[in-house]
Amino acid sequence: MTAVPARPDRLPPALPYPFDRAHCLSPLPHTRLLADPEPARITLPSGDPARLAVRHADVVRVLTDRRFSRRALHTTPGAPRWTLADRDEPSLLGLDPPDHTRVRRLCAPAFRREGVDGLAPSVEAHVHRLLGTVLAAGAGGNPVDLRASFALPLAETVLCEVLGMGSEHRAPLTEWTRRKLSLTSLPPRQARAGHEALRAHCADLLFAPRAVDALLPGGLLHRLRDAHTAGEISRPELLAITVNLLVAGHATTAATLTNGLLALLNHPDQWQALRTDRKLLGPAVEEILRFDTIADVGLPRLAVADVTLGSTRIRAGEAVVPSHAHAGRDPAVFDRPDTFDITRPPGPHLAFGHGPHRCIGAGLALLELRTAIGALVEHAPALRLAEPATALPFPGGSLIGGVSRLPLLVHGT
Repeated sequence: MTAVPARPDRLPPALPYPFDRAHCLSPLPHTRLLADPEPARITLPSGDPARLAVRHADVVRVLTDRRFSRRALHTTPGAPRWTLADRDEPSLLGLDPPDHTRVRRLCAPAFRREGVDGLAPSVEAHVHRLLGTVLAAGAGGNPVDLRASFALPLAETVLCEVLGMGSEHRAPLTEWTRRKLSLTSLPPRQARAGHEALRAHCADLLFAPRAVDALLPGGLLHRLRDAHTAGEISRPELLAITVNLLVAGHATTAATLTNGLLALLNHPDQWQALRTDRKLLGPAVEEILRFDTIADVGLPRLAVADVTLGSTRIRAGEAVVPSHAHAGRDPAVFDRPDTFDITRPPGPHLAFGHGPHRCIGAGLALLELRTAIGALVEHAPALRLAEPATALPFPGGSLIGGVSRLPLLVHGT
């Protein structure tokens, strides 16, 4: 009698991305995937299939191996799409070398260490001005929304200073950014409309007749426009990169500061440790970045050749999404990865990415985070949540996550 071969196990269903969380204290979803050498199958917000790299080594591989291409997602016919609102434009995040190298080199001087260090007095002044307003608003025990009154205006003000945008030319960045960053939180038409509005504002800022006087000399946008005039960067590249800088340059820092304060205050022992020992400020910022990476994943790459990732052969034409958040919880790299501990030695988290596309503004973001949190520890040591953390609004479906409101009591009782 011939034996009937056993029926192979069915492949597990693809996980829909973005992952849902019930509230801001919900654990990072699907950390069990870290034990599996095979990158998980996921469904992108567009409905297209992809693989998810979660282990630290695999994420680094995706971010550095040129066989995983950002640009190919836009240039390969039939390639998977990230969302249904995608635009095909040459943003800094959507280029590969050598074009990426050329464009990034034009932006880099504004974010080099000497440039960032020169901004320290200005950042400190902005922090203390905003903090004074917060402390006054919180007098008498009134709750103050630190996101709206401190984190967002700080990030916007510093970014516009670097870009050389006067305050009178700031668009409603928060709303347009919210729409552009939508994965599933808004219908594609609304998400694209926000993007189009932001692009139109940037085009007016850069190219309208009044643009000659709209940008401050010495600012990054003024220098990039000069580079465009000199033929070093195309008009579509300049426009797309301006949108990219406006969105990534303020939304990520504001969200990290908001979520970081929430993490510290939700762990009172850690807040107390920081109050007791200010030398923990740097490690605390690094732990905030590792523990609650505000963008769970980086943008997808397309394999342009067959590549082995973990235990799996990724075929040319398949999309792979690197999960920075899961890489920060990899027990092969971090001891007690699910514990928030500001005394741990800083490790190689990937909150700013890695390789050619590592966040160009990482140094500026670190300066803002250290300055802001340090000032709060010094001048508002009794800071505490005004509502239970689980009651805070925690909208999902966006590339950048976190609470949309952070009501705090800023004075002691």
